[in-house]
Amino acid sequence: MANRTMRDPRRVVRCAAAESIGAALLLGMLVTGCAATRAATSRLAPARLPTASELDAALSDRRTAVQSLRALAHLRYRDADESGSSREALIVARPDRVRVEVLSVLGSVFVLTADNGAMTAYARQDDTVYRGKASLENLARYARLWVPVTDLVDIVLGTPPPRPAQQERVTFDADANAVRLWRALDDGVQVVWFTDAALPVAAEERASSGDATWRATFDAYEEHAGVPVATRIALELPGAARRLEITLDDVDVNPSLDHSVFAFQTPPGSKVVNLDRVAD
Repeated sequence: MANRTMRDPRRVVRCAAAESIGAALLLGMLVTGCAATRAATSRLAPARLPTASELDAALSDRRTAVQSLRALAHLRYRDADESGSSREALIVARPDRVRVEVLSVLGSVFVLTADNGAMTAYARQDDTVYRGKASLENLARYARLWVPVTDLVDIVLGTPPPRPAQQERVTFDADANAVRLWRALDDGVQVVWFTDAALPVAAEERASSGDATWRATFDAYEEHAGVPVATRIALELPGAARRLEITLDDVDVNPSLDHSVFAFQTPPGSKVVNLDRVAD
């Protein structure tokens, strides 16, 4: 971004988004690989492993059952340079709607909304509104989100993003004490770990090189609206050395949400920056 347009957008995000969502949300405790699912003692594999089709159906059913969520969130963020925590009001809805407000005693200090391919970020400290496409570049630059909005919504709602698989295999992971679904994708693999009740407890995607692009864990399930919902979600982005942990409180599953919830009205007199015209 040109300096004359804005002093330093990364500083704005550092002051607000880094303490907020670092990714908008949005996550349990992460450790390398699938170790987050490991227990102190191992157990025997179930007498019958579910089929890949059964596990795929369980994930599909969960996506159908949990379409949206509204909650208060305690977020912890860490990367190679800094760490922080914040309290937030969080709303997410499939497929790509997000609203995050970083809360303080003075009200919202940072707001991020995304809907239908567009995003808005408001930093009250600088009284500046940033608008543009919800592209991976904009999300990474202004909200420290390194995953597409659709993937982020899926993860916050407790399911790995749906991907078309070329091949699938089910095994029992003795180290993780969990059933493992391995799915070959066009450009890598997706692996999901499940409890005996077919609840996802961890997931990751790896590029064709074998390097993990992201890892997630789903923990502290609670019953909401008759559906088990993960209230501790963690997301790790190994390539960016970033971790995001969200603990959810006052969870409302499938609330009635108007599209206006995901819109942001520019405060009178605020500066507006078009992200799609900003050049580094």
